[in-house]
Amino acid sequence: MTEPLTVGGQVVALQETVNSGRVSLDPATGEEMRRMLLEQMDQVDSWLERAGRLARPAPLGANPVGDRMAHKFETRADGDPRSFVAVMTAYREVLQQTHDSVQSAIRNFTAVDEEHGGELTRLSGN
Repeated sequence: MTEPLTVGGQVVALQETVNSGRVSLDPATGEEMRRMLLEQMDQVDSWLERAGRLARPAPLGANPVGDRMAHKFETRADGDPRSFVAVMTAYREVLQQTHDSVQSAIRNFTAVDEEHGGELTRLSGN
């Protein structure tokens, strides 16, 4: 299991809650959520791919001010913990963890449903 991410200083514990079996999700609803999460991950991947083109020195001239501004823009794109790439990468990780949690919650629902179906079959004597 990956290290839990924090949002606003709070540990995101969705995966742990799902793994405990306390959360289950109807497969139809879960699949819709998974589809939306996958679409968002694809969008973030596209942004990250394009951001790589921004993380290079801007052609602002060979002078001290141009050099400093080029470096500033380059680190805003990538290379700083608050850069676009760093923030989007963290967001992508949260999306992936949420996707995995939804998948586990669907499995929980299916397992409980099968367990209850087996119990009903046993009780009905069939």
